[in-house]
Amino acid sequence: WHEARVPDFIIIFRLSMIDLIKDGSSWDEVKILAQAIEDAGATIINTGIGWHEARVPTIVTSVPRATFSWVTRKLRDEKVVSIPLCATNRINAPHIAESILERGDSDMISMARPFLADPDIVNKAREGQPEEINTCIACNQACLDHAFVGKMSSCLVN
Repeated sequence: WHEARVPDFIIIFRLSMIDLIKDGSSWDEVKILAQAIEDAGATIINTGIGWHEARVPTIVTSVPRATFSWVTRKLRDEKVVSIPLCATNRINAPHIAESILERGDSDMISMARPFLADPDIVNKAREGQPEEINTCIACNQACLDHAFVGKMSSCLVN
């Protein structure tokens, strides 16, 4: 696919930065993978954290917001790749996303569940109405729990 690439076509690859499982990738392996991903033609790396099989919580309510953005920053600071990095996990509000970007932890932000909680999150933020945003509470009951059993994902706060 590398040779057939269309100019200016965005290719995003999600790379687990911290596996949080026994025998998961080491930091050196993550760096090698990141470089290989860039060399293969990806234009953005989305920095995932953990696996669903991990016993360490990464996306539930008890996990502090943006707690894993440091690992995206680490990859940036080590200058492993030159393509943009996208931070993920427990980023559920525009002001949290902005703080990550302002700190320089990442080039962009990836959010999924917040859009189930409020499909108009971007418009409300743009219009200066953050108090109107239905905030994802990371309960996972109608989104991930449904997805894992083949049901349609939705949101308990929407």
